[in-house]
Amino acid sequence: MKTRAAALATGFALFLLTDILSFHATTAYSGLGWFGASFQDVYFIATIAARVVAYAVVSMVFVRSKTAALPPKPTAALATVASFVGLALIMSSSVCGYAASLPETAILALLATGAVVLGASQGIMSLVWLSTLTSFSYRGSYLFLIAGHGIATALCALVLLLPAEGLFPLLVIAVAMANACTLYVPRRKAQPSAVRSQLGDIAPHLWKGILAVGVFAFVSGFVSAASRQGPISIGPVDLQFFVLATSCIVLVVMIVPALAFHQPLKLEAGYRVALPLSALGFLVLPGLVEAIPAPIAGTLATTGYMLTGIVLYCTIAEMAKAAEVPPLPLLAGSDCVTLICLLAGTGLGLSLAPRLSQGGAGFALVGLGSLYLIALAAAWLARRPEQSSQNNERESRVADTEKAETASPSKSTRPSTETTVRTIDEVVLAYRLTEQESVVLGQLLAGRTTSRIAQELYLSQSAIKYHTQKIYRRFDVHSRSGLSEAIGLLCGGSPDRTAATDDIAHRYELTDREREVFDSLARGLAIAEIAQTLDISSNTVKTHVKCIYGKLGVHSKQEAIDLATKQDAPAPTSY
Repeated sequence: MKTRAAALATGFALFLLTDILSFHATTAYSGLGWFGASFQDVYFIATIAARVVAYAVVSMVFVRSKTAALPPKPTAALATVASFVGLALIMSSSVCGYAASLPETAILALLATGAVVLGASQGIMSLVWLSTLTSFSYRGSYLFLIAGHGIATALCALVLLLPAEGLFPLLVIAVAMANACTLYVPRRKAQPSAVRSQLGDIAPHLWKGILAVGVFAFVSGFVSAASRQGPISIGPVDLQFFVLATSCIVLVVMIVPALAFHQPLKLEAGYRVALPLSALGFLVLPGLVEAIPAPIAGTLATTGYMLTGIVLYCTIAEMAKAAEVPPLPLLAGSDCVTLICLLAGTGLGLSLAPRLSQGGAGFALVGLGSLYLIALAAAWLARRPEQSSQNNERESRVADTEKAETASPSKSTRPSTETTVRTIDEVVLAYRLTEQESVVLGQLLAGRTTSRIAQELYLSQSAIKYHTQKIYRRFDVHSRSGLSEAIGLLCGGSPDRTAATDDIAHRYELTDREREVFDSLARGLAIAEIAQTLDISSNTVKTHVKCIYGKLGVHSKQEAIDLATKQDAPAPTSY
């Protein structure tokens, strides 16, 4: 087991090393003697486009399949041969360009062909490595990705100490060794369901995160492409050292909460770290900070894209496990979307780069400021509470219930409404809940918030939302209050905290309306549900909640719930 784990960690780190040297940058080709800025643009566009096509094909082919992952051995063998062919074509284009033995168009065609072959083969290999994340927990996959990037960063720092002429041969060796390590990747068993059959349930929990990461990819491509068109005052190796230093800082920021608090960064927290990096890139690119070379702007933006991408991969792997579907088409589809955004940003950056340099800092700030606002909007969208969906559910609850009564596929498996199920365990068995769903059900009945459940179960919030949605569907309900009532009927009673909340309301001198709101909060109801139950507006509920927090001395819904679940609430502090 230890040998397998060491081989997987080493192989993944070597794969990331090849990506750092030949996909995110052209450092590996700095010693070939010929690789101008215009040819770099062709290389980047061809490489990204090849990966987009590869990911699109994989997602379409495997979306109906229950196959968990690509077969490691044959995939690695074919990818290795293709990578060597691509690298040979790239080296040939460099030799021809240095000797000027072919027309420039022929050299560009040779370079583009090599980039396409290399990009597609390495893109396929990334899916092989990322598919292994489902064998870890959410925290385990997070640490695996962070460790891989950390080892790759350290290896890259050592590699860059070598003469530039040795970087290309070392890239060839790293590709071979990384692909050889996939021999230790275990074959995954087929999943019970295909992604296509579960896509309607999975998509609502992933599309916001994918879109937001796509925006960061777009900004990264734009800033990187535009910065390459300016004066180059820093060599590729020195620039790569700056990239590594920035990556180290970001990796430390990401790994501290996972090790110290056992809580990996969620997508929302990742955006808070990535947005300042993008902002720094915006300031550097138009030359407002003249002491900093322009290519560093692209580095900062790319690092933010890397950070959010890591968290998204973990979320997708966790969602695939929760839905019991293969992760391959989900990973390929998300990468396809984000790389299309990266490609679009690169193309826009190349087309607007001359205007950025001619229009001055004012024009640059307007354009880059607009992109930054888009990135802010994407981050807001990804962390925005799903209030709108709750409102839609509330408005259409009657129609949905009638539809469920006539067309529910699992109704025949449920006990009759006249049957009284005495225990939660019997409810779980009768409704055929999985082990994970039964645990989430218990947390929901205890009034835990989604973030708290994710924290206690070491799962992503997307996975918790998916399980919650499945539980609601099993019981034909649309909210926590409906779930609590359904379980109460089946168990001959309902979870009741009225006595506890009444005692707390009396001790903390809550008004009658505040007591009603607090009782609803203690049962885990959302603002929209409380407003509907009490027939008041959501803004009024928020005002009462704010007053309740102040009187109870708490700062969040979960703290209020915890206070209600205690046997003896602490006495209020006298001033």
